[in-house]
Amino acid sequence: MADLNVAHEYFTWRLVQEVAEENSYFEAEGIDPDLSYFAPGTQDFDDGDNAFESDWWDDLDEQGGTHGVCEWNAVDAAAETDREIIGSYSEWDRVIFARADSDIEDIEDVRGRSIGINEYATSFYSLPEILEGNGFDEEEIVLEHVGSAEERFEAVKEGEVDAIGVLEPYVTLGRYDDELSEVYVGPCRAAITTKEDVDPETAAKFRTALNRAVEEINDDLEVYRDRYVDMLEEAADENLDTFEDVDFDRLREEFELRNFLPVREPDSKRVERTAEWMREHGFVEEDAEIETTEDVIEAQSESAD
Repeated sequence: MADLNVAHEYFTWRLVQEVAEENSYFEAEGIDPDLSYFAPGTQDFDDGDNAFESDWWDDLDEQGGTHGVCEWNAVDAAAETDREIIGSYSEWDRVIFARADSDIEDIEDVRGRSIGINEYATSFYSLPEILEGNGFDEEEIVLEHVGSAEERFEAVKEGEVDAIGVLEPYVTLGRYDDELSEVYVGPCRAAITTKEDVDPETAAKFRTALNRAVEEINDDLEVYRDRYVDMLEEAADENLDTFEDVDFDRLREEFELRNFLPVREPDSKRVERTAEWMREHGFVEEDAEIETTEDVIEAQSESAD
């Protein structure tokens, strides 16, 4: 039986997981995780006032009880379903794209303009935080649920929305799409959350194995760059019509694989800042407790005393 049943959302970390498996880093740590990947922002949901009511987490649980998701989703999950956050890390860029021929040139130009998102996914939470941080008032933030990233690409190109927010692999595909223009780029906070009964030692071993893969990739970026571009092409091949404007010749020539950052123990201060923002905006209850591995270790220590 697997020590962890992991469903990971981030495309970049799909590579990390594969490298960790290929090099037997999990085995070296004495753990046997069951790993799967789901593309960011592709989940379907039923009607509901929040992720819990829309069966968001039940859908993810079908792929694994441990999730690598954005920090906002992790906080939401911990608040709504008693999950525990067992790791913090950083995903690559969050990007806002507009049509290349539109009058939107930078983030200021999206005030009061519609931005396509996927409800309850990363863009649902992160874009309001981004825009508020850039001085936008609530009424100037106009988010429209479109659905998957592929649907968002099509919606902005067809003029159904003025802009879209996406994550990797759609960031890189969008940057080499002749019909799109990048108007904002920022970092994305991510976390690993679980409903499985994972002891802190197993969680630490899982992070260690992933970080050995991070080091392996960072030490040979050129080799893994080619592999990553192959992954991008495979992702685009699944929706050829959506990505027909992507210039893969230019992508292969110009793309540079970036260094990966390590997975850390849960960053309690960062998680709490995210939780406080979500409380202020009504995404989680005021009295919601967000449990991290650090809390579990502290509770175990107090119990032992």
